[in-house]
Amino acid sequence: MTHEWAALPGQWPGHPAAEVGDMTTFMAILLSVLAVCTAVVAFIFLIVPVMKGIAWAITNAFRGVAWAVRHVFVFVFGMLGDTLRALGAVITALVFIPLVLVNILIGRWSASAHFGRGLQDELRTLVACVYRVGIGHPARFFLLSGLVEGIERRVPQAVAEAPGSDKPSRRTGQFEGYTIVGSLQGGGSGGRLYVATPDEKKRAIFARNNHVVDQVVIKSFSLQDGSSLPQIIRESRALEAARKMGLVLDHELSDTRFFYVMPFVPGESLTVVTRRMHAESGADGLRPRELAGAMQYISGLLAELSRYHHGGLWHKDVKPDNIIISDGQAKLVDLGLVTPLRSAMTLTTHGTEYFRDPEMVRMALRGAKVRDVDGVKFDLYGVGAVMYSVIEGSFPAHGGLSQISKKCPEALRWIVRRAMTELNNRYGSADEMLADLRTVVEAKDPWGLKPIDLPSVRGGDAAAAAIAQAEHAARERFVPASFSREDAVTAGGAGAGATPGPDARRSPAPFGAPHGGGAGAPVGRARPRLQVTDWLTGRYVATDRPLVDLAAGGGGARRGA
Repeated sequence: MTHEWAALPGQWPGHPAAEVGDMTTFMAILLSVLAVCTAVVAFIFLIVPVMKGIAWAITNAFRGVAWAVRHVFVFVFGMLGDTLRALGAVITALVFIPLVLVNILIGRWSASAHFGRGLQDELRTLVACVYRVGIGHPARFFLLSGLVEGIERRVPQAVAEAPGSDKPSRRTGQFEGYTIVGSLQGGGSGGRLYVATPDEKKRAIFARNNHVVDQVVIKSFSLQDGSSLPQIIRESRALEAARKMGLVLDHELSDTRFFYVMPFVPGESLTVVTRRMHAESGADGLRPRELAGAMQYISGLLAELSRYHHGGLWHKDVKPDNIIISDGQAKLVDLGLVTPLRSAMTLTTHGTEYFRDPEMVRMALRGAKVRDVDGVKFDLYGVGAVMYSVIEGSFPAHGGLSQISKKCPEALRWIVRRAMTELNNRYGSADEMLADLRTVVEAKDPWGLKPIDLPSVRGGDAAAAAIAQAEHAARERFVPASFSREDAVTAGGAGAGATPGPDARRSPAPFGAPHGGGAGAPVGRARPRLQVTDWLTGRYVATDRPLVDLAAGGGGARRGA
């Protein structure tokens, strides 16, 4: 039987009621989709940040709790550890005291001095522990570290840098012809440094060699004061070459003592100057004027090293503490490790960490001879490390891989990198490095200068001319032996005892500012004539006045032209 279903009138296809129902369904679906999308967007932009904020708060809360726990543990264990160390220092000092007294009673002075130094070390440890227990740890616990920073860092540094006794000991003896007026901090070579004033006879001897000095530095090594024969040999190996260059004025060697005399250079070390410049400039690095002044110091250092190298000497200890800034000029001091470049001696590892090329240490451990290595390039590594420390405000902890984070022209970064790179890619001479540095310092826009613009990279005749000009500037920076004091002042030289001219004292222009006068301007070499003022001592003065003929009625003294 066949059944036929009759459709309701509203269900017929095409009927208006069916179309309205379809539209309603479509709109409901569309609104549902929009609602879901809105919910997802709201979840992403509202709920997720809220959840992240809650997670951040919980994480930092746990970190805060962990920091507080660690802070308390550091305080407790620090107090406990220093208390135990203080007790240990007291016990050890009580052991040293009878050892010192017994050796004094039986006349074993060297042994008593040895145990006395041990007693001093224990007393220093005791004082340091008592300070940390009473002041240091409580201050750090209450977040007052800045309050004690000066006591914990700057005061010990100042004490360590303090000069020794202003008078030599009886065992050391006096220095004939010199009056001791002060002392300087001793270096790592074991010698003692005294500031002295030479008498008239010594001044006359120095003047005959064209060295006009008011004060000198005497570096003394006495076997009776604990110096050793190897120290004396090391200090004296380059003495003759140093005397020819005017670095050493006088010396004396006896059975128990060796000393030599150098011109005194008053001023501050580059370490102190760098620290002050960074303190005044801020955390981003040196300001343009300070940076320009610092690069002028490095230029002077390279000029002086060029003089050493042309004289056949390897300084071997280039570091900020050995660079004295005096009247705006950088002077390299401390001849303790100076070595002839062609020496047949075995290479040693002496030097200062972070400013000494690790490759030199490896060569020394292999037993290489000094004449078989390029000492010039090792000095230039030290200059690169000094440049890094001046720009960055800290030492290059990773050697040639150390990166400069402070602001400075890219060309300066490249110079530092090349000075501290492998030996075969390093600068070949101080003059070559000086030419690159002068190009940056004298550029109108050092910040826009690229490494390709530097003479050592550019190559060609212009590069050769720039290097020759740098070599000329390096040589003219120092007063030749035929110059008098007056000529030195006119030339703006930095010879021993000479007073720098106005240009030497003028503050350097900031990077990008025009420079007045080239550093390599030629200097006259007119030979002065001399007037003897004391025939007994041989003292004389140089003058550029014309001769006065006494027979022709001239009433003045005879003077050289």
